[in-house]
Amino acid sequence: MRGDEFLDKMDLIDPEYVLEAEAKGKRRVWQICAAAACLCVIAGVALLALFRQGDPQLSDIPLSEASTATVYFGCDAEAVARSSHDLLWYFTEEKMFSRENMYIFRGRIAGLTNITVDFNGEKAFRCLASISVNEVYGGDIAPGEQITILLPCAVDVVGLYTEDSGVISHIGKAEEGIFMANVYSETSVWEQNGATLRLCDIAPCGLGDGMRWAFLSTEQGLIFCRDAYPGAQDALDLDDIEAYILKQLS
Repeated sequence: MRGDEFLDKMDLIDPEYVLEAEAKGKRRVWQICAAAACLCVIAGVALLALFRQGDPQLSDIPLSEASTATVYFGCDAEAVARSSHDLLWYFTEEKMFSRENMYIFRGRIAGLTNITVDFNGEKAFRCLASISVNEVYGGDIAPGEQITILLPCAVDVVGLYTEDSGVISHIGKAEEGIFMANVYSETSVWEQNGATLRLCDIAPCGLGDGMRWAFLSTEQGLIFCRDAYPGAQDALDLDDIEAYILKQLS
């Protein structure tokens, strides 16, 4: 068919077929553009990861100007296994319940996220626990809230044994617990290796150590530091602990 004959035949084509072909062409262009955009996002994430390795000022968790440390999600299991967390202070049973600025509450564990805190190249490992509050015994929080607690060690790491964290290391096996957490203020800071982390930048409260400030209900039974709470030696479940705490606070 010659060129002029082809053009003559074009006039015989139903216009609806032409419009449909144009629509298909536009959809094809849109699909190509969408695929290209996805590739750009993936490449951007990869570049950001590479860039972060060369720039220690990038945190996964945004921090205030008061914090010079950086905080990343996840942790190095081998490095965590070499860490330890000593009990820094001894408290009598009475003193445990007379401390100021504490949240004392019962709640369900909603999530656990291990983090690495980088103090100018010197790393520490912690965990952020999300807790859905059910009952409140002390502090300015309310049932129904979800609160984040900074735990004193990483948890649920294969092969992990961290000294003096024997209670809180079971939190991954617990659905519910009672927690006695220190409330952080703007002056609550962690200084190490020439860098500073303002604790309230990452959580409103935290546990002082991994032994004494949590009571966990697990399939193996109630887990807590019985030596620290002589009055609760016979407690079998969280209801017993609740009654014990209310008595101590009255």
